[in-house]
Amino acid sequence: MSSQPPTGPPSGPVPRPSGPAPGPPPPSGSGAPRGGSRRKRALIAGAAAAVLVLVVVLVVSLGGDGERAVPPAPTDTKAAEAAAHAVATRVALAPPDWGPGFAQHKPYEVDPAPESLVRENCEFASRPSRIGTLASLQRNVTEASSGIAGTSEVKVFADEATARQYLADARDNIHRCPDQFRGKERWNAVREASPPQLPGFDELVSEEGRQVVSANGAKVNDLYVIATGRDGRNILSAYVVGKADLDAQLQRYATDSLRKMHERLEQQPEAAAGR
Repeated sequence: MSSQPPTGPPSGPVPRPSGPAPGPPPPSGSGAPRGGSRRKRALIAGAAAAVLVLVVVLVVSLGGDGERAVPPAPTDTKAAEAAAHAVATRVALAPPDWGPGFAQHKPYEVDPAPESLVRENCEFASRPSRIGTLASLQRNVTEASSGIAGTSEVKVFADEATARQYLADARDNIHRCPDQFRGKERWNAVREASPPQLPGFDELVSEEGRQVVSANGAKVNDLYVIATGRDGRNILSAYVVGKADLDAQLQRYATDSLRKMHERLEQQPEAAAGR
């Protein structure tokens, strides 16, 4: 499957110690020069060190073309995250957006929402949001009479390249294993399907599969559909699951939900500015 939670980024390498490496020890022995020769050598060494310091300062201070290098202005990460979160909050669907009879499903909001991972042994797991994720929000709903459950998810990344890579990784999850598991849960026939024909997206991906064993170990026959679209640096996803004989309804809910989220995204000035 291609949607789920983070565990924290891997720790980076141990930083190198700062400052120059220690030089070789001074020569020892009785043949060391005395008196004036020693003072003369000390003066020469001091002058050489001063010249070296001056050269280092000039190299650091000047750019490659001889002009003073100006460091780039720092990105206001907190402001970018706040703007992205505002977009996600307004774009993700609430129960009335799905249609009559839908209500909040616990947990209703997952913020931040994790990423999914299908391991090499076909286990469906979770991982932390990647570097460059500014916002990641899920909202979960359910319709009591039909038993259909739905999730709308909005992810906003710092740049388009990160969003493209996220979608490529999601597609890789789909193709890794047709049969997947998590604890007692089992899914089979996991595959990439034809995406809905919706205008305005840069990329569209659709996934389908069947859940055959529930979390408590009971046998079930549920179909799930995940419709995902990328618009610039924004990823929108609609996940719908229900009884297999409701296939047409599930497909319609996924397509309509993705369309509604995209319409809302186009109305957000913050999202337009970041494309």
